[in-house]
Amino acid sequence: MPNRDIVVIGASAGGVPTLKELVALLPADFPAAMFIVQHMSPGAQSLLPQILARSGRLSASFPEDREEIRPGHIYVARPDAHLLLEAEHVRVVRGPRENRHRPSIDPLFRSAAWSYGPRVVGVVLTGYLDDGAAGLWAIKSCGGVAIVQDPSDALHHDMPINAARAIDVDYTLPVSEIAPLLVTLAREPVDPKMDFVRPANIATEIGFVKMERDIADMNRLGALSAFTCPTCRGALWELHDDVLRYRCHTGHAFSKDSLLGEQTTAIEDALYSALRAVEEKATVLRRLGERSAGRSDMLQADFESKASALEDTAEVLRSILSREAA
Repeated sequence: MPNRDIVVIGASAGGVPTLKELVALLPADFPAAMFIVQHMSPGAQSLLPQILARSGRLSASFPEDREEIRPGHIYVARPDAHLLLEAEHVRVVRGPRENRHRPSIDPLFRSAAWSYGPRVVGVVLTGYLDDGAAGLWAIKSCGGVAIVQDPSDALHHDMPINAARAIDVDYTLPVSEIAPLLVTLAREPVDPKMDFVRPANIATEIGFVKMERDIADMNRLGALSAFTCPTCRGALWELHDDVLRYRCHTGHAFSKDSLLGEQTTAIEDALYSALRAVEEKATVLRRLGERSAGRSDMLQADFESKASALEDTAEVLRSILSREAA
């Protein structure tokens, strides 16, 4: 009879010291395999496996694609690649960004839930926004255990709070209590005949991360929305599950908070682009006005009037950008 021997963990801002604390409390004979997604920039030279191996008693590494899973080992998602689980091995795939991240927490959680069902324990730790909430829902839906870090214990409490709001989590604990709970759960047998239902959209979404599905599969996920993908400008589908999410036909996926964040960035970029264009045109008009001096007072006045109007517009744009930054 299998145990709860698949532990998946997601962390973002504040994650490295939190993960160090967690793995330091795990015993050398920890019987489960652990898989970690820590948000990081694509070009990062991450030393997280070495840091975690030095912090505790377990070995850690960036896995290779299709590497076999072994208990008592920590598998860390490498920069700019998603980490997925299949039966008895891992997948390392590039795939589209999800919730503005690659690696992203939700793809790992969903693939674990689909492949291992009630054997999975999902943990959401410190971080901003809400990556991990939809993935934790998938784990719960497939019979697994959902754990979030106590927000008062987290360096950044957004991710634990949003996950707890999205689903009925099983445990909300500080890191010092999560570690011994993982040991207990990892030694807890799971009835292989446990009745649970895999939501059909999970497999399709995993396929999108692997880029093995076509646009027709989107119709199985949800309804076409009125919004466009802020990354590629394609149409966004609104997904059918308990956590509101969006995905485009190329695979980019967003939680509600991630979509709002990406739209805010797009608005800011557009405002800066508009500011640059307005200031450049005002500068050209000022220069044309100077060249018209002594030749045509009417033409000079017209150029300077238009330049002044654009400079006023530039001040309005600067004021908007200042408010957005605040």
